Amino acid sequence: MSKRILTIRFGSLGDVLLTSAALANLRISFPDHSITYLTKEGFRPVVERFGTVDELITIPDNAGLTDFYRLLNKIDETHFSHIIDLHGNTRSYLTRTLLTADNKVVYPKRRLERFLLTRRHKRIPKQFPHTIDLYNAAVTELGGKVFCRRPILRREGRESVDSPVRELNDHAPFVVIAPGAAHDNKRWPKERFAEVAVRLYRERGVSIVWAATEKDRAWSELQAIFPPGAFVECVNQPLAQLASIIAHAHATVANDSGIAHLSSAVGTPVAAVFGPTHPALGFAPRGLYDRVVEVDEDCRPCSRHGRTPCYREKRYCFDLVTPDMVFTEVNRILDHTVGAQGALFVDRDGTLIVDKHFLSDPDQIEFEDGSVEALKRAQELGLKIVIISNQSGVARGLFGLSTVERVNARLIEMLAKRGVDIDAVYYCPHYPQGRVREFAITCDCRKPAPGMLEKAARQLGIDLRRSYVIGDKLDDVYLGYTSPVRAFMVRSGKGAAEEQRLRNYCINGRVKLFDNLAAAITSIEEDRRHA
Repeated sequence: MSKRILTIRFGSLGDVLLTSAALANLRISFPDHSITYLTKEGFRPVVERFGTVDELITIPDNAGLTDFYRLLNKIDETHFSHIIDLHGNTRSYLTRTLLTADNKVVYPKRRLERFLLTRRHKRIPKQFPHTIDLYNAAVTELGGKVFCRRPILRREGRESVDSPVRELNDHAPFVVIAPGAAHDNKRWPKERFAEVAVRLYRERGVSIVWAATEKDRAWSELQAIFPPGAFVECVNQPLAQLASIIAHAHATVANDSGIAHLSSAVGTPVAAVFGPTHPALGFAPRGLYDRVVEVDEDCRPCSRHGRTPCYREKRYCFDLVTPDMVFTEVNRILDHTVGAQGALFVDRDGTLIVDKHFLSDPDQIEFEDGSVEALKRAQELGLKIVIISNQSGVARGLFGLSTVERVNARLIEMLAKRGVDIDAVYYCPHYPQGRVREFAITCDCRKPAPGMLEKAARQLGIDLRRSYVIGDKLDDVYLGYTSPVRAFMVRSGKGAAEEQRLRNYCINGRVKLFDNLAAAITSIEEDRRHA
């Protein structure tokens, strides 16, 4: 019998995007299962970019109960091993009730906690779970593991900047300004977004993409402030195109909205203005450099989704958020993103050097054929070179941290003599089933968790959106599911055996395989030549 997982989330845009982390964890935890996603037709463009879904089933955005029931009857003709409900509303309840499956799981929605948070005289807790964590709790209940904790839309092949953005000055950094929101009460005044836009241009020299609906269009006086090539307006841009535009931006400024989460998911940092809603409700943007701009008002949050009209004489939660506050946060983001380089994250054992099975002797280092020249070519492309590896031998008690450091130091020395300068080496000494208590833990750095990549991004000024991972194991490939990098697998080292495993997995055919590191770099050269 085939193994199939049905995931349910009907809306809204932000919520659907936040499920992408759970879908990445399902894909990694159950590689031999086919994953089906049930949602509304309007969200097809974003779910298709998850890169983790084998089958997408949609209902019309305005579907009635009869149409919905007919769809469920059709779906129920095939058997699901698991149903995971990431919505928790009446429609998803009917779905999981009417469909047959061996196992059914519903994510913990925190209904009572969220309701109490919106009552007056409530106390905001110092710690609170993010909605992504709640979705991941459902994955854990199914028996899966959690590696991804950020929304993620995968890059598939080369992405071109859409035509509206091509009107901007070449090579100039740009910021997306998105003043819209699903509900009027969640909208910071459009005029204040405009003030931020003008100041960003005048003080940082960045161009502006004003992404809006008809309701939030920029006025002619605003556009007149900017010279040609410094301001472009995108009105009612389709989601897929908007995602590609934001993916090329250096920052996004938005309300608490689906666009904020879209920006996080494509790896572009966002400064999100929160007014009547609050991060304690679990919906703050969660990208690596994302920032929430807010003020502490006793009446916040007054609404779970921002629908409730303000009961006070002024919207102090927004009135007290000044353009200067927002500009300051965007400025900090730009300090990270403007000038950030792409990187090549290369696995050590089996990819760069011959896998000697828990290598502990620096004198045993032996390079894979062509790997040194491959790194030289990568450096010529302007990529930083970062070595990453899981070193579970530490947790297993086979050797200590000092041994790993000696091997890495010798490796760096050998590469330097051959004309390759390594920017950094990161390794994870942890292994949950290890014998050394200090390192026998579940961490956020052991591949396929993205901890090493994110640490390198912060410390070295790396743009993960323009970066690549190459390794000989599926855990290396899975980094492409948990971070914005593109990931390839090589047949050297354990790669040939991993390729055999792939034949039994649903991701077979979607993993880019190369004979060795040199062949993978050739593909990267081609990719960047046409970027």
